[in-house]
Amino acid sequence: MQTRWLTALVFSILALLAGCQSMAGEEMIGIPARVVNADKSISIIRATFNGQGVSGGGGDECCMSIPEKWKPGMTAEITWEKDPSPELNPGNIPPPKWKNGSSTPEWREWMRIHQSNYKKMSKTINVPKYGDTCGVTFVFLPCDDARVIIDCDQKSELFRTLPGGPNRYPELIRRMGGRMTCQ
Repeated sequence: MQTRWLTALVFSILALLAGCQSMAGEEMIGIPARVVNADKSISIIRATFNGQGVSGGGGDECCMSIPEKWKPGMTAEITWEKDPSPELNPGNIPPPKWKNGSSTPEWREWMRIHQSNYKKMSKTINVPKYGDTCGVTFVFLPCDDARVIIDCDQKSELFRTLPGGPNRYPELIRRMGGRMTCQ
């Protein structure tokens, strides 16, 4: 009886291990993400890479998972939510003032209207080749053009010598092959 039980246990463990092997996919790594918004006419509220999101506030946030090794033909869906009129509501109405450090009913109503104008966008991209990665950098260019940089060398090449001040984003747009004006 014990032999039968032991045999059943061994076969169950082997079956479980075989099942795990068949489900084993690519090795994944956790990396930070950040948003770079070169389109100063909008604000980015949130961006996602295959459903994994980051706020649009800039700075590194943790963490997203990507395959450890890049393979040709990899694609990803990126989505983003944008505020097409930062700090103004339709009709160029600015927000009401807060009182004593607290929001007012007027401000909350203004914000409800403001958020209803946010636009959701999505795009399927070919995942750019990467080796050593410093994270996912979402770059938002004018004309609803969104790009992703994952490779450390590509990121360094792109950002290392950008000028400061008002020429920074026009130069970034130029380097990435984006358009300055939309049609």
